[in-house]
Amino acid sequence: MRITLFIGLILWLTACGVGNPLVLPTDTPPPPTFTPAPTATSTPAPDSILGFTEFLAQTESLRPPQRQDLVNRYTAQLAKTPITGDNQAIFLWLGAAESVAVIGDMNGWKATETSMLTRLEGTDLWYLVAEFEPNARLEYQFLVNGEEPNLDPLNPKTIKSLNKPNSVLAMPGYETPTELLPSEMVIPQGMITSHTIDSSYVNQTRTFFVYEPAGQIVGGKLPTIYFNNGTQYLNLIDTPAILDSLIAKRIIPPLIAVFVPPINISQEYMLEDAYVAFLADELVPYVQQTYDADPNPEKTGVMGSSLGGLAAVYTAFTRPDVFGLAAGQSGDYGVNENKLIQLVKRQQAGTANSQPVRYYLVSGTYETADGDESGTILVANRRLAEALDTTDQVFLYEERPEGQSLGLVEGTIGRALAFLYGNPD
Repeated sequence: MRITLFIGLILWLTACGVGNPLVLPTDTPPPPTFTPAPTATSTPAPDSILGFTEFLAQTESLRPPQRQDLVNRYTAQLAKTPITGDNQAIFLWLGAAESVAVIGDMNGWKATETSMLTRLEGTDLWYLVAEFEPNARLEYQFLVNGEEPNLDPLNPKTIKSLNKPNSVLAMPGYETPTELLPSEMVIPQGMITSHTIDSSYVNQTRTFFVYEPAGQIVGGKLPTIYFNNGTQYLNLIDTPAILDSLIAKRIIPPLIAVFVPPINISQEYMLEDAYVAFLADELVPYVQQTYDADPNPEKTGVMGSSLGGLAAVYTAFTRPDVFGLAAGQSGDYGVNENKLIQLVKRQQAGTANSQPVRYYLVSGTYETADGDESGTILVANRRLAEALDTTDQVFLYEERPEGQSLGLVEGTIGRALAFLYGNPD
């Protein structure tokens, strides 16, 4: 009873504001006090879209001499250009100039209003912000003062072309094929042998090169692939090394590759039956006998790029008794008034040979003329694919956000051969 009255008195006094309240001892600790953690701030990387945006913002309040100093400090931190992120790319050029334009796959290699770089006032820095597909791969050069095109000196990534090297823009989503990447595994190297053959069909002595895969192949005959544009696939693209990698990584089975350099592209690749006969009735029998290759059409293929791709598809279409596989990379199927496409359409009506052939077709979505798709390689590929779709033929048609380039050819050799010959497992 005393304890109860005492506590009641204290509570009454507290309520009246008299004295200090009594704090009774307790075993429960007071609740912790929340202290917000300091917010971490990070500086964006110079070679990022945000980093460039912040750099531009910093220059706005500076006078020209200070602005140039900032440009020098900023560009010294860049490992490479173009700066890329998501679907944006920023091209940079340093130097005194009256005008700078980027020309390449994205604009048909012609300077346009949208390809002109802007000079940062009071400095020697020129820049252009452009948008592309997140997985695009494009080749380009800079056109300074409308004179000779130049490589991008801030971009170490280049690739061979038919004339001279080009700089390469690979957007963040572009995936380099595994056969083109450095490998930790040991890749055995195949062997290249040179041959000549006298042809009665083309009235020429033709030189060709045969690739044999590394290692001793026990049992069975090897399939064969014949390359039009043989010089291109050997000298401008290291196709033997690609084959070595594809075979070692078991993406394709071991095979024999025959590289046939052209003599007169504008004649023999333009749907010429004499060239087809040379391949089918002279070269193939020679290779099969010399290398004991598999004679079955479903194990014998032909491929090429541009006009060489046209010739490859035409060869298989007209001689499916020899070539059951064909690949065209950026094939120029619209020549001769779309003759090949018309032949394929007639096959649907049963007026042409319908023996099965397996086709691989690929083109770049930038294979257009100044952005106009009509009458271009892209449209011709689509029309051929549409024609094949009305037949019983097996085919794969792919479009990639690239231009007509050796990079597209190099990057799709593995795709083509994997589709035509299949995984060895």
